[in-house]
Amino acid sequence: MLPSTLPSMPYPPASVQKFVTSSDGRKIHARATGNSRKPALVFIHGLALSGDIFDDLFTDERLLSNFYLVSYDMRGFGRSDKPDTVEEHSSLLYANDFKAVSAEFKLIRPILVGWYSRSLGAIVAADVCQYLGSDFISAIIYVSGLPYIGPIMNDVGTPVVLGFLPGLFSEDAAVASKTRHGFVDSLFNKPEGVPLSYKWFLVGCATLLYPKVAQAALSRSQDPSALFEAGAKGVPLLMISGDADKQVRGAVTAKEMLVHFPHAEVYNVKGGSHMPFYEHREEFITQLTRFSKKVFVRRPKYSL
Repeated sequence: MLPSTLPSMPYPPASVQKFVTSSDGRKIHARATGNSRKPALVFIHGLALSGDIFDDLFTDERLLSNFYLVSYDMRGFGRSDKPDTVEEHSSLLYANDFKAVSAEFKLIRPILVGWYSRSLGAIVAADVCQYLGSDFISAIIYVSGLPYIGPIMNDVGTPVVLGFLPGLFSEDAAVASKTRHGFVDSLFNKPEGVPLSYKWFLVGCATLLYPKVAQAALSRSQDPSALFEAGAKGVPLLMISGDADKQVRGAVTAKEMLVHFPHAEVYNVKGGSHMPFYEHREEFITQLTRFSKKVFVRRPKYSL
């Protein structure tokens, strides 16, 4: 059920916004809100969108009273640089983008909060584990998440989201526009109840995803072995998904990752969509706060 009051669009809170230079010279747009002395949560968006998707969450007093909130636009998305070759979307570079943002905001062992929208946000955890080491982060939170790029993608992704790919790659303006509108509607279980201004905001974000960039970002490869090793070492993992998600089969992700993260927590949002942080905002924030506070109590020294 939709909450009684939905934000028509995210109103960015007072925050610090910067362009951070990654290892290859590409500029990554990042933002941080709150007290930098608090333990940090780094939110990573999904396909076709940007870090602005989390701006409404960044106004929540429960989160701000406990955490330093950071997000960034991945390479190719939002206001970040948009390389369009597969080589410029390597796993190493995604890890280095995360490292550059962490260094800029002086984060030490943040929790990585990755959202999946066909790919990208959640899978950065695999990049970080492979090239920075699992000790670089304190925990992983998958939100409607795909854990890594590989054969599992076709099992986790539904026919709905897989069907959008040709349109996202298309140079035809009419096809591209229709695809992006359909993609945005599929994020919600009741798109007719979502304020039009908010949907237009999401469509606007999606128009910044250029076809060649989409192909490059979705063609990159990953090695999940270091991610699996992180699970064996006991890195905390929370998986939040909605049981009515039109894009992702959360149960498939949970089944796969519990093999490697035997102590992981799984939270299922009843009737939840692909955007539980929007349509089930209070429930999502409660679980995010509960898990993150537990992690940081056990490992108290994380930010300067």
